[in-house]
Amino acid sequence: MEIKCKNYPHYYNQIPYQGTVHRRERLCVPRVGNNADKFVRRPDASENASGLLGFVNKVKTKVVQPVREYIHNYKKNIKHTYEHKLIYALIEKELYGRNTLDALTHDSDKMVMYLLGFPKSFVTKYHRKHSEHHVESGKKMNLTSMLCDNIASSPEFKPEKKYSLREYYKKSPELQAVRGFKKLLEHYNFGENIDFQKIKALKDSQYKGMKGVSLAVAKCLSLILLLK
Repeated sequence: MEIKCKNYPHYYNQIPYQGTVHRRERLCVPRVGNNADKFVRRPDASENASGLLGFVNKVKTKVVQPVREYIHNYKKNIKHTYEHKLIYALIEKELYGRNTLDALTHDSDKMVMYLLGFPKSFVTKYHRKHSEHHVESGKKMNLTSMLCDNIASSPEFKPEKKYSLREYYKKSPELQAVRGFKKLLEHYNFGENIDFQKIKALKDSQYKGMKGVSLAVAKCLSLILLLK
């Protein structure tokens, strides 16, 4: 707090009495307001900092925080995709008794793009536009892959999802329009006969932090090189 002083004591007593108290007050208030000691609040250092402190605050706001957020999302997206790939492979084996090439290639493009630092919005849009298990691609649907992917994306494995596969199918005209998909869903009872707890336990036993992620990344990259 900074104090700016003017040496004018006894304002009130120096003003002569002129008939009424109210008259005296009307003369007193302007003089006191113009001449009294003034308390001036200094600017908030956090908002108007200068010098080294201001530079440090700007670096934290403009550089450090965005970098931390980017690193957090980077690791989260890779981990999330890797776990989904594991669950997909486990469900495929549970349903069909074996794993196909789809278990290895599933969401590999997402894995590589996340590793390269692409944002989630771009990765999701690109993946859906080019994958045979997504209706948005406009391609001929890979029904077996669609089934495994939709079961692996149910609330049992992705808590952010609101509807079970059976409920989601009823609410999705896009899925209902895919020829043969309803028959496949009914044949496997919408995946509801699967022991979800067993799948989760198997996933947890195979997921071993960054070592597991690194192995999955190596497989994805080697597969891409082989397919070229």
